[in-house]
Amino acid sequence: MIRTTRSRALTLSLAAMTLVALAGCSEGASTTTSSSQNPAIDTTAVKAVIDQAKTAPSFSAPGPAFDASKAKGKVVANISLNSTVPFNQIVDAAMGDAGKAAGVKVVQFTNQGQVPQWIQGMDSAIAQKVDAIVLEGSPDPKLLGPQIAAAKAAGIPVISTHLYDESYIGSAKKDLPDVTAFVDAHHYRAGTLMADYAIAQSGGHVNAYFVASNEVQPSAGIASAFSDELKARCPDSCKAKVVNIPISNWATDVPTQVQAALLSDPSINYVVPVFDGMTPLLGTGITQAGKTDSVKIVAYNGTASVLSMIQAKNLVAAEIGEPLEWLGWANMDQVLRVLTGTAPLASEKTPLRLFDAGNVNETGTPANQKDGYGDPAKFQDGYKTLWGVK
Repeated sequence: MIRTTRSRALTLSLAAMTLVALAGCSEGASTTTSSSQNPAIDTTAVKAVIDQAKTAPSFSAPGPAFDASKAKGKVVANISLNSTVPFNQIVDAAMGDAGKAAGVKVVQFTNQGQVPQWIQGMDSAIAQKVDAIVLEGSPDPKLLGPQIAAAKAAGIPVISTHLYDESYIGSAKKDLPDVTAFVDAHHYRAGTLMADYAIAQSGGHVNAYFVASNEVQPSAGIASAFSDELKARCPDSCKAKVVNIPISNWATDVPTQVQAALLSDPSINYVVPVFDGMTPLLGTGITQAGKTDSVKIVAYNGTASVLSMIQAKNLVAAEIGEPLEWLGWANMDQVLRVLTGTAPLASEKTPLRLFDAGNVNETGTPANQKDGYGDPAKFQDGYKTLWGVK
């Protein structure tokens, strides 16, 4: 009887000690919690968003039809962000194809992403008296103020593409009154989708380490969109730490900072790059921290090598991509509207698509940046019909 009493007392004492220990653990920000401490979150709505984002996009007219034949014979100078980057190469070629369909010549001013080269391209285009100038991809118009003003004085419209988010276009118009028109991007929507995917896959328990590069205009907004979505969907069980690493420091700082973060906070389960070009460097940091089994990457830009990492089951869980050829035709849709005196559109309504293990092979095997968005003939025919040239 005495033994039984002592046994019960010991059991109660151990239980009390366990409760105290658990209470202490609950106060630590980086403590890994058990499934019993992670109550189920209803992710039905966010999973529906992801399912929709994974489907191949279909074309719908971004605006009213117009007579593009009025632009026939005109010349457009295209100055891309960097002619050596696959993103720009694909978009530039598609712009040429779209221009040809409308009888417009697109002249490519090649460069390696240096501001003096953009200035040279602008000066050359003005001297050649082209009919329009496109900053594709986009060279920052704020760095080309005198050249854009000179183009306006010469009667040459300037169109900026894929730099400003759809929600920022109004501000961009006020800040850059000499720019004739803009083609919006969906950067912030991509940030939201990255958060949604992490929420859906984690059951509403996300601890993310987000690496931004705020010298690039959309970066801060993408990071905010990601964090805001976590707060909206799962405020009590999701969080993100956002750090800023300039692109010039990626090679040295990204692997070391990611490794240090994961070792400091073992509960981090997602590492997110603002642009997927840093993904291999994130992978190095995750590997060095010994966290390849517990940490995944969600990314944005649709780079082929990152899509291939999904196929290889190598750290990347999901990638948000854009149909680059479609972007080229959308750019020309806005250019043709400007050249024909048609009111520019507030948005070209280009799509995003989310790829994960379930649909990534639609991008090809091996993956490439052009496939995975349905039959390109459909959006091309859609634009031709819109322009009255089909």
